[in-house]
Amino acid sequence: MGNCASSKSKSLERWDRRPAAAKVIHLDGSLEEYQGTVRAGQVVARNPGYYVCAGEAMEVGDHPQEVAEAEELQPGQLYFLLPVSSSRHPLSLPDLCLLAIRASAALRRSPQVAPPPCSSAGGISKNDMLITKNSGSCKEND
Repeated sequence: MGNCASSKSKSLERWDRRPAAAKVIHLDGSLEEYQGTVRAGQVVARNPGYYVCAGEAMEVGDHPQEVAEAEELQPGQLYFLLPVSSSRHPLSLPDLCLLAIRASAALRRSPQVAPPPCSSAGGISKNDMLITKNSGSCKEND
């Protein structure tokens, strides 16, 4: 009937092996990527007055659900850092559209080649790395 051929470029192979990371979008459009174990409470501690919300749990008309501070952020998942005051108001379609636009822009700015994975036995430590996707640079956490 037909023939099918497939080939994989070397650049795609590098992309396929990229370790999954939890991605957190800030309201200003910046994106942080956490490789290794990180709990929502650790992200919140670095951002007082905000809470972590799972992107897949957000729906029009619902109140944004806070990810429990003890819960680990899942690799490959997208999260939003929202002000605590927003938890009292249901999400509108314009709210979700704005968040989607910010997430899309932040993800477009992300680097194509991942730095080496970070180790984090107990969460974020002095030696763990936070990859700031906007600049594509690594910096040590304090």
